[in-house]
Amino acid sequence: MSRRNSVVLSGIAVAILATSGAAYAAISRDDIQAASAEPVTGPPERTTSSPTAAPTTAAANDARRRATDALDGTGLLIPSGWEIVRVREERHDDRAVTVIRYQPDGYRPGGPHTSIVLDADGTILGFTRLQGVSDGPLPGVSRAEEVALRFLRQVAPDYAEGLSVNWVSQHDEIVTRPDGATETVSGMKVKMHHGDGLYAWVIVGPDESVLTYERDITWDSGQSRRGTQMWLHDAWIAAYEGTGPQPGSPYALATS
Repeated sequence: MSRRNSVVLSGIAVAILATSGAAYAAISRDDIQAASAEPVTGPPERTTSSPTAAPTTAAANDARRRATDALDGTGLLIPSGWEIVRVREERHDDRAVTVIRYQPDGYRPGGPHTSIVLDADGTILGFTRLQGVSDGPLPGVSRAEEVALRFLRQVAPDYAEGLSVNWVSQHDEIVTRPDGATETVSGMKVKMHHGDGLYAWVIVGPDESVLTYERDITWDSGQSRRGTQMWLHDAWIAAYEGTGPQPGSPYALATS
């Protein structure tokens, strides 16, 4: 099988600069504690996609429409002027998903990007907006939790009813500018556990906007690592594509 190019966030970050451009990742000891979900026995069969080139005009237009529909009324933002640089059909455990990636300066792993993971029904399973340094102080623990829960009740009210907060702490991500310099994007991560045994989190930025949102995340307790694929995370994608090293626990295994 040929490898296919593609596109958790958490507490104490470790930047991983992968080959063929800088890619990034963040690993937290808190994720290692998330072992109460059912183990994952192996990766699901994946659909075929061709993410090695920019999408066709038709594919980009369809992805833009789907993203616009999904984000409407959520408060999740795509920076002005950023264009769709990749569209890929992948898996989120056993669910077919579309991964849509926006960037300001063409496709560049490790650079600022906004990525969205949508299932066939348009449900947002993942969103991140890594846009460079944000000014101002981060919200406090209580305020971050309030903003995160308000967001979840707006974007997925039925799902939000089953969530309980595990912890809240600062989370930092690294992005690399075209000149090679790095910038830190900081937020407050509100990590939650759902009654179905899966995990979710929201990262709230200094302006109280949502920087990252993921839901329905499995934990492989047998291997002490995340089970669900990581389409928002460039270091994981580099490993998946064969251009970077396999990330260690608690990152998901990146297998073809």
